[in-house]
Amino acid sequence: MANAQIYVEKRKFKRVEKKITVTYKVISMPAELEKIKSAAVKNETETANISVGGIQLIDDSPLKPEQIVRLEIKLPDHPAPIVTFAEIKWSAKDDNIKRYRTGIEFLVLKEEDKAAIEEIIK
Repeated sequence: MANAQIYVEKRKFKRVEKKITVTYKVISMPAELEKIKSAAVKNETETANISVGGIQLIDDSPLKPEQIVRLEIKLPDHPAPIVTFAEIKWSAKDDNIKRYRTGIEFLVLKEEDKAAIEEIIK
């Protein structure tokens, strides 16, 4: 047992495996926000999992830690997408699926959006 490692769960919120469509825009500098709003490319991808604290995306390209993104999350049976800002925490290639997994932490989340996410987690 000398080589055994103990795994400690560090997440604050319960996660569930869900495939949900998400649209995101990378936000660079505050001075560029107006330019970004009008010209930024929106990328559509899917999630691997979701919690009220964050989301994991599956995408063809990596994102950089500390980037801020604007997310539009289209929950099933929810009339309008959840729109929020989040921070990229990590991004790594998954050789099994030949795509990138990216961990994202929500920076803000309205109470009604949090409730909608909690509903699908149940």
